[in-house]
Amino acid sequence: MSDGEVDTKPVKMGEGDEETVVRVRGLPWSATVEDVLKFFDGVNIKGGRDGVHLTLSREGRPSGEAYIEVASEEDVALAEKKHNQHMGRRYIEVFKAKKSEMEWVVKRAGFGASGGEDDGCVRLRGLPFGCSKEEIAQFFSGLEIVPNGIALPTDYQGRHTGEAYVQFINKEVAEKSLEKHKEKIAHRWEGNATGGTVLHSG
Repeated sequence: MSDGEVDTKPVKMGEGDEETVVRVRGLPWSATVEDVLKFFDGVNIKGGRDGVHLTLSREGRPSGEAYIEVASEEDVALAEKKHNQHMGRRYIEVFKAKKSEMEWVVKRAGFGASGGEDDGCVRLRGLPFGCSKEEIAQFFSGLEIVPNGIALPTDYQGRHTGEAYVQFINKEVAEKSLEKHKEKIAHRWEGNATGGTVLHSG
């Protein structure tokens, strides 16, 4: 995926403390909770299995990501030491995450029997470095977004990951946003339009 591409997916997550949550990316599609627990052997995960939240697309397929609730800052540091280690043939990325990020996605994307099909949440990937919420709102000009409906996740150093979650007023508006597939998003820092925006529903 090239710079500027935007990829949209709702995901499922759980809750965690503001400073004791990690986000995991790059998991094999076949990864189970047990695989994640084994990978993070030595890290104190809150509730064991209950502290691992594998995320899914709206079709219920694995997204290759997870959020993990750990017991302390020390456990966050231990988990981060697993960054770029391998699970099978895949190298795993580990980032410190925030409770607010998790709660945002849980609330808007939903999960299990109650989530997914009727929500208006899309996931964007490949945004230009430093892209703001205002620029995302402008990109979707004419499509109604709920108040405070844009979230920009950050990595463990506080840098934006190039992803965003946008909550439209309903599923129909979210689907209309897919018409912007591969369009360019204007970014003031770059001074011009940057990248091709790829959007998809799952």
